[in-house]
Amino acid sequence: MDKHSNKHLQIGRFHCIALSDGVFSVSKDFFFANTPKDLIEHIPDPFQAPLNFLFIDTGEKKVLVDTGLGQENTPVSGLLLNRLQEEGISPQEVDAVIITHGHLDHIGGVSHEGDPVFPNANYYIRDEEWSFWENQKESREFEKLKPIENQTIKVFSDFEIYPGILVNHTPGHTEGHLTVSIQSEGDSLIVASDILSDPCVLNYSPSHIAAEVSPAKGLQTRTAFLEKASEQAALLFVCHYPFPGLGYIEKNQLENGWEWVPYIEKGK
Repeated sequence: MDKHSNKHLQIGRFHCIALSDGVFSVSKDFFFANTPKDLIEHIPDPFQAPLNFLFIDTGEKKVLVDTGLGQENTPVSGLLLNRLQEEGISPQEVDAVIITHGHLDHIGGVSHEGDPVFPNANYYIRDEEWSFWENQKESREFEKLKPIENQTIKVFSDFEIYPGILVNHTPGHTEGHLTVSIQSEGDSLIVASDILSDPCVLNYSPSHIAAEVSPAKGLQTRTAFLEKASEQAALLFVCHYPFPGLGYIEKNQLENGWEWVPYIEKGK
């Protein structure tokens, strides 16, 4: 059983909670494709990839970014509903689910046994992403997505789903991959989803998760994302970084590279 506690933080007037869905056991070669061996020699095989997801309460709407592997995978993963329950949040209360992309570790919890898990929510997904999985009707991914079809809103451009919550198209990992920008009262947070994989390969951008659909496009997206995040000194939320997946990208001037600086609450 994963022992992480939920992590609360305030982004302006939005109350956010980092939730651990558990871990996803994958081979080292899969999670660190195209990666020099010396960078990952300390990584165990298989690798227990963290699964971090974000809940946002705007005061008017309750929004979930991705849904984890799904409750059938407990107790190692699929813990998201338990985490929400710990906060007194029921699936019926969720108004919107943003699907950053259609890999199972992100959409396994959208439905269960043929029914939507969040029955009153709109599910936002990039149009290209839905089409990709719809064309693979026999896949486990589309089996999970099919029950939410009537609640799905297809996204065709960068789009503000609610004031202060903007989805941005960042293709490469998948063709319809989305990041999420959250802004309120001068504070901001960017959900990177799977643009980034692990801090140990932050300075080797060609490294990618083997499921990446277009590594070349992913490299372009990752490079641009790192530059922008560094320039903006943006607080990031990263799905597969060590829990709670919150921190900053800073330039390391001595090594001419990047450095991951974990988030520390003010005054602590």
